[in-house]
Amino acid sequence: MLNQIRNKLIPTQETTEEVDNIYAISPPPPGTIIDEATDEEMEKVAELEIRHMAFMRLQDMIIQFDGASYKELLKEFQDFEADSCNFWRGVARRISVPYEWPIRIDHANGPIYVGGHDLYEG
Repeated sequence: MLNQIRNKLIPTQETTEEVDNIYAISPPPPGTIIDEATDEEMEKVAELEIRHMAFMRLQDMIIQFDGASYKELLKEFQDFEADSCNFWRGVARRISVPYEWPIRIDHANGPIYVGGHDLYEG
């Protein structure tokens, strides 16, 4: 069965009815492996994780910035968020799952799996 999202047809995950609301397509339970990452995806997600951890540590330092430093750092944060969003949107599109699903990649071994979420009532 196919659904139309943004004028593109994508296969749904074992859905037996038409979906008019993206939130009606619930992700599988946390920890479920849904695909394998490519080598390029594993490298990119490792790079994004490094940038994320560096920003988290910088936030923990509680340091003050002047206006110019703040603008430069804000630009770095915005670039990181844009890179992250584009990467995860591409992965979700490739494996045909909704972008809203909390997918993760084990960048050491390659499985793409569902991360923790509040939607599972198992």
